[in-house]
Amino acid sequence: MAEIVRDGVTGLHFEPGDPRDLATKASWLFDHPDECRQMGMNARAEYERRYTADRNYERLMDVYQQAIDEARKQYA
Repeated sequence: MAEIVRDGVTGLHFEPGDPRDLATKASWLFDHPDECRQMGMNARAEYERRYTADRNYERLMDVYQQAIDEARKQYA
């Protein structure tokens, strides 16, 4: 998930397995509702740009095309 969430832009990173760090980040979000709201809006925009059904279809077709191109190279 760390590669999906941009720290301070689309969410906050915390140290895995560290409940204190998670609690610190959750507390910060609670104390900064405007920043939290902005990160939520940023995350939604990022999702719409990268993870919609249409975008996933395009990415899947790119993967298939790459596989076809590689197979053609091997058997040419």
